[in-house]
Amino acid sequence: MSNQVSVSLQNAMMYKRMETMATTDGLTGLTNHRTFQERFENLLERSGRFDHSAAVLLCDIDFFKSVNDTHGHPVGDEVLRRVAKVLQNAVRKIDITARYGGEEFAVVLESTDLEGAMKLAERIRMDVAALSIESEEGNFHVAMSIGVAVFPEDSKDRALLIERADNALYYAKENGRNQVVSYQQFAANRHRRKAS
Repeated sequence: MSNQVSVSLQNAMMYKRMETMATTDGLTGLTNHRTFQERFENLLERSGRFDHSAAVLLCDIDFFKSVNDTHGHPVGDEVLRRVAKVLQNAVRKIDITARYGGEEFAVVLESTDLEGAMKLAERIRMDVAALSIESEEGNFHVAMSIGVAVFPEDSKDRALLIERADNALYYAKENGRNQVVSYQQFAANRHRRKAS
């Protein structure tokens, strides 16, 4: 009987490990891209049902390629792990933090409006800028650009929300980097340019 219990426990632990590997980014420990998309869809359904707001932040480390080129990939990996830790420490358990791809991260904030999302994004940006990364060439700092879109104002559709956060992120990177830009700011600036 004790053998059966032991085997059952081992199987349960192995299943849990396999499940974690399938849903988690191996380097950063954050949710992986595929799982992020599923959890984000579920969160939006819940937000719509209960008439709650939600926000998505797309975060990109500025000039990350030069970090790898200057300091090497192991140091670049350490930067990714340290930035992931900043994101995990900044959010609540109900929120989603994910490695979106490469040096890009996504954060989804449940029951958070634009003002709350912008404040948190700014805090993340400042916390990332405060990181001191060690390398053989000496300590250095990295910066982060962040694009923000909110549900339901910017869209009720998951793919469109991500696209609009990405538009805002691209605008942040094209206009100086190391800043937070909302989709609403991006849209207002685009409208002004068309009008002039």
